[in-house]
Amino acid sequence: MASERAPWLVRSTSPLHFCVAFALAAALQHVFDLPLPTGPALDTLHLVGTVLANTGLALALWCIALFALRRTTIMPAHMPARLIVRGPYRWTRNPFYVSLLLSYAGLAAILDVPWALALMPIPLAILRKAIIPFEEACLEARFGADYADYRASVPRWF
Repeated sequence: MASERAPWLVRSTSPLHFCVAFALAAALQHVFDLPLPTGPALDTLHLVGTVLANTGLALALWCIALFALRRTTIMPAHMPARLIVRGPYRWTRNPFYVSLLLSYAGLAAILDVPWALALMPIPLAILRKAIIPFEEACLEARFGADYADYRASVPRWF
């Protein structure tokens, strides 16, 4: 079973990594207050953040719906039952992770936590170095040539 051999970073899930990074960023913002723009620039930043966060949320819900419809796991530590290649998975192999990045950046802008952007490379590195390689190995083991064809035709990000 994949979950038994999954590293702890994979088992702990990427949303948790983003939440921990954001909480640390909020604490840093409280202690080491980074300056923010004021007036219309701050309003624009909040608007951009709202668009990013809502786009990320919509994309995440779309991904979750596809996993539910195909009756496969969304947990990276578990072996998937089906390969999803429809919806946003036609353009990127990791739309759910793209949704996390968009939401994280959007919330950083909305909630005035610029430290979150400085810490964003941490959960992104965990994705790139631990979670995605583990998931891709599981997908290749489970789906073989079908996954290899999909991987060759759809980029990891965009």
